[in-house]
Amino acid sequence: MSSANHSELGNALLAISQSLADRSQLTQTLEAVLTAAKQMTMARHGIIYVLDQTGEALIPSSAFHNDQVMVDHPWPAIQLDSASESDPFNYAVHNGEVVLINELYKYNGYDCEAIYQAERAFGATSLNLLAWPLVDESHNTIGLLVLLDLGVIDNEAALTEFCRMAASHIRQAIWLEQYGQVIERLSLGDTTELSQLPIASAVRANHADGPIATSEEMLNVLSRLDRVLSLPVDVMLRGETGAGKEVIAKYIHDNSNRAKAPLVVQNCAAIPEQLLESELFGHKKGSFTGADKDKIGLFEAANGGTLFLDEIGDMPMLLQAKLLRVLQERRVRPVGANKEIEVDVRVIAATHCNLAQQIQDGRFRADLFYRLNVFPITLPPLRARQADILPLAEHFIQLAANKLGLSTPPKLADQVCTQLQCYHYPGNVRELKNIIERSVLLSDFETITSIEFGDPINEQFSASATITSAPEEILEYSETPTLEEVSKGLKEAVGEYERTVIIDCLRECNWHTKRAAELLSLPLSTLNHKMKKYDISATS
Repeated sequence: MSSANHSELGNALLAISQSLADRSQLTQTLEAVLTAAKQMTMARHGIIYVLDQTGEALIPSSAFHNDQVMVDHPWPAIQLDSASESDPFNYAVHNGEVVLINELYKYNGYDCEAIYQAERAFGATSLNLLAWPLVDESHNTIGLLVLLDLGVIDNEAALTEFCRMAASHIRQAIWLEQYGQVIERLSLGDTTELSQLPIASAVRANHADGPIATSEEMLNVLSRLDRVLSLPVDVMLRGETGAGKEVIAKYIHDNSNRAKAPLVVQNCAAIPEQLLESELFGHKKGSFTGADKDKIGLFEAANGGTLFLDEIGDMPMLLQAKLLRVLQERRVRPVGANKEIEVDVRVIAATHCNLAQQIQDGRFRADLFYRLNVFPITLPPLRARQADILPLAEHFIQLAANKLGLSTPPKLADQVCTQLQCYHYPGNVRELKNIIERSVLLSDFETITSIEFGDPINEQFSASATITSAPEEILEYSETPTLEEVSKGLKEAVGEYERTVIIDCLRECNWHTKRAAELLSLPLSTLNHKMKKYDISATS
């Protein structure tokens, strides 16, 4: 198999990402993804599956054979609940893992009969196959990219970045296809179809449906927010990573007079600098290579509603100046346009960074800071709002029970309640949610009698990226256990055991990986992945 020139692939990735950003129609976006993937891997055949709205089926949405887009193709839809567990497509989606089969028509540990049937229909016999789950910024799997007869697959970093951006733009194209006409009518002042927007179903009628807050610290935050819910002022949310800034942004929007208009969320750190301007402000057809049609930006899409800009501290300096002008004038000019567009948007910005320090370091504009900092809100870390820990835990247990289809949520044992209240939560509410979901899965679904706090991280490193705590807050929690005192989690222990089992089996099979995969009841690609993950070789 030939090797790719990494610098050329890097340049191609940038061009591809710009092309993807210009596609608002779903069909065009899917075709652009397939074309770009073909260019990067020299694949002869390919198919993109899109997860349907129920999340229970993969729908074949766009395919190519050699250099031709296939309108009628033999690829079947896949019902995930009835598909074979060893089906490579089902395995990739359910486990969120990339599946690479180097010898498709030899024994490889997967059930490939459906693939063989599809290939026979158009007279192909592919040498290899790559199935890559498409996962968006919210960690939701939205589809699957399948490539066959690949010529180049040695630049995993470029493929990973490409699939991440492809998932993001496919998700956006799906959203725009469903609600684009409604947004256009909104921009013309027609509000008759507001009920079609997905945000309308999430409008909160009262504050009781807002964030879970029983602690005095969070009640003070909500009381402060109540003063500006319906006022036309921008809000700056500050707090550590995982403290719930997006939840608060949704609370502000849903309890304001803008609740019936869209809430648009954008993570400023999730999109390359070259694409963020087009994403925020839109562009006109022909404004740059690949811009084959007009594209509305997020400010225009959020007109009348709220735009939540997360991780504002990571926004490039050049865009900071343009954002400042939009906030001052409430007008946006799409890339390549001659005229400005008036927008009525409340901006909620959020950051975990110390913006004052970034201003001193020359990485954030002081004038933008003062424009955004009209009404600052600092969210307390979870360790500073202990009265909320158990109510939040009960809430996450109920969510997990609903997801698993349990009629009654498990109860928390007394000793587990004590453990939850004593832990210091460097990852805040997000970490608590993960802890609870893991504990529910490991329980008997009736009572949670033990709890895992996951892999420890370097607390000093974590704290350096967040807003500095007040001196009294540091004193109050200085006696909590250090991370070095926390025993290693079950995940690490299982990983060590799994590595030992794999090495013992490989030695028993004289390092014959195919035979070892059969003994371990693993697909060969999975065994190869685990050998790479655990750095296992014949010299181990």
